[in-house]
Amino acid sequence: MDKAFFAGIGGIGMSKLALLYKDIGFEVEGSDVRYSDSVKELEKSGIKIFIGHDAKHIDMSFSKFIYSSAIKENNPELIEAKKLGIPVFSRGKALAEIVNKYKSVVVSGTHGKTTTTSLIGHILKSSEFSANVYVGGIDNEFNRFDRNADYFVVESDESDGSFLYFNPDILIITNIDRDHLNHYDWSFDKLKESFALLASKSKLSIASMDDENAYEISKPYPHKYFGLNKDADMYAENIRYEKDGVYFEVKGAFGNTDVFLPLLGDKNISNALAALLAVSTIGINLELGVSALKTFKPPARRMELKGIRNGILIIDDHADHPTEIYATLSALKKHYPDKRLVAVYQPHRYSRVKMLGDEIARPFELADIVIVMEIYGAFEEPISGINGRYVNDLIEKKYPDKELFFAENERSVIPILKKILKKGDIVVLLGPGDIEELAPLLLKEL
Repeated sequence: MDKAFFAGIGGIGMSKLALLYKDIGFEVEGSDVRYSDSVKELEKSGIKIFIGHDAKHIDMSFSKFIYSSAIKENNPELIEAKKLGIPVFSRGKALAEIVNKYKSVVVSGTHGKTTTTSLIGHILKSSEFSANVYVGGIDNEFNRFDRNADYFVVESDESDGSFLYFNPDILIITNIDRDHLNHYDWSFDKLKESFALLASKSKLSIASMDDENAYEISKPYPHKYFGLNKDADMYAENIRYEKDGVYFEVKGAFGNTDVFLPLLGDKNISNALAALLAVSTIGINLELGVSALKTFKPPARRMELKGIRNGILIIDDHADHPTEIYATLSALKKHYPDKRLVAVYQPHRYSRVKMLGDEIARPFELADIVIVMEIYGAFEEPISGINGRYVNDLIEKKYPDKELFFAENERSVIPILKKILKKGDIVVLLGPGDIEELAPLLLKEL
């Protein structure tokens, strides 16, 4: 039996990859800096895990050494693996090596990947086809893998260029936006060139006709389109925004039918169209796909309703890029037009905030009240002058009449909310950092 070691095994992506390797027949061991819930779950699956990194964990019994993006070049386990000549793989490369052995549906794009991947997987799960599904976010539906599956549906990652390791049978391009440019020498053209290269490697691209970049990049290669444009191979019409989700008609090359999607906003209509077009291309009846959508539950932190207290809705959302934030706030406004919208925003990463500049402020036009938190730096070092106050000032400059607050730290957010909230309000927590920890605290305080 082949044996693989995972350095940094406790992260969301790595823990799922470790389970994948175990389920397809590898013996798996790994290490992480701390004991966590994900480590505990991996141990329950029979995976041996060391807390702390030490060269003595590595020996010639391993046929692969796989490391997370958090692992640095001076990591003692990585150094020992290279010294022993054990093949070393980044997470993205290790994932692609398995995925490329199957018929694959690779989901790419700046926004909407996790939801679209989950939608495709959910529909396939309801069909005669078996599929492995790998998503980047937290989900409860796809946590085991079948070595004999018909298809592999995977969320790819453009942020480090690792999506180019895939050779997709079907490539989804949800959209292409200005993000993760640090990997591309801060050049949007270089990012688009990478998407074009991935499209050139794919047997078929399924791209958004509503997104100019996705549309243009997919043109030279075999393609199909989805969107709100009637010239698309699959499009939506007669949209109704209700409190339980969106209702619309899907039309196009695979037939016409009514759809209920228990998600909010135009962005999720687009994600659902991408999923329906992909599974229809595979050979799943459109009616079956539409029926499966009714029971779909979104991944964690994708406009996730965390609870209701005193008539106040608490919603948690991963969005931090202006395009994502605009889509989230717009969706909430369309579905709850009579409610006051309070946005709590934790900017993510200093380099991203610096790159986006004034653009950060744009989507907050849609919020009635905005609370800006300090930047969540992730793995980055601070940049002089780039902080939460800077973001607050950008919003204030663009919307001087906006009711705006700055929270020096997480502890100061709750008192502000308790002071301003009224029955019937919506509070939406925005950002991929530790802002998610506010939801249970707020529910308790209310």
